[in-house]
Amino acid sequence: MKIAVIFTGGTIGTVVKDGWMVSEGNTRYRLLENSGYSNEIEFVTYTPYTVLSENLTAKQLNMLQKEVERVLETDCDGIIITHGTDTLQYSAVAVEYAFCNSKKPIVFVSAAYPLDDERTNGYSNFIGAVEFIKRKINGVFVSYRNCGQDITNIHIPTRLLQHSECSGDLYCIGQPFAFLDGRSVTVNGGEASETKGLGIVEYTSDSHILTVDSRPGDAFAYSLDGVSAVIIKPYHSATLNTESSELASFCRRAVEKSIPVFTVNVRPGVTYESVKAFETLGIIPLPYSTYISAYMKIWAAISLCENVTAFAKKEIASEFVVN
Repeated sequence: MKIAVIFTGGTIGTVVKDGWMVSEGNTRYRLLENSGYSNEIEFVTYTPYTVLSENLTAKQLNMLQKEVERVLETDCDGIIITHGTDTLQYSAVAVEYAFCNSKKPIVFVSAAYPLDDERTNGYSNFIGAVEFIKRKINGVFVSYRNCGQDITNIHIPTRLLQHSECSGDLYCIGQPFAFLDGRSVTVNGGEASETKGLGIVEYTSDSHILTVDSRPGDAFAYSLDGVSAVIIKPYHSATLNTESSELASFCRRAVEKSIPVFTVNVRPGVTYESVKAFETLGIIPLPYSTYISAYMKIWAAISLCENVTAFAKKEIASEFVVN
């Protein structure tokens, strides 16, 4: 079996020097040397760029998509992409939107600590990716073992939640697509996306998206200059302070400028009375999905010059969750 490994940087490719974590070119190859596959798997490596993932921009997203497209045309049986944890979900969703109908498995791996740190999960995540690729389940996935756990989960990128504060652990809406106990893969019964996908999206350098977090006391005095869409992230119960006159004024300004205002995480079924005001305020609740999947889709719509509202409501890669 031949597996292509696309190195892009991140903690999984760093070492500690003088008290700082820095990218180190040779460190990445420890994954290949120390994971126990030297007699079983032929690894072919690519390095389109090296970046600490907090520095991710549209430039890297565009380069990564083009590299994946090129590598998919080779005779590899699957692709592993190493990536930093800070923006892992964003890149993984971008690649899933582009290649969700790939005829080969594509799996992202990362690490909470450098590979020479005994606390690292980098090797577990890499092994999870290799073993999952051996199952020949096509699509785009993320392999990740949370701190203190023995199980390595295989996630669908569009179902991944943002990190909790001060934690690198990954969680998703619902259950993971699959998991590994040791090197044994168990599929949970979900299905990877069967949709066509977008193909490569040339993301604009500025997303033109204003994201607003929910918190008490917000004056909503945000400038809408250069903004093409707004996402208001609700509280965990998918609610907003719809009694706020400041929110109402902000929404009116957006409507006057023909800027759509979206909210996410809204579950179907019975909800709180405050949600009834969304329509009056002009707030558009998207089908139940994650913030990151919505953000990347809206950015794609803006980049492709599509109607943002219609595009945001269209399912691309299993991002909408049916309870």
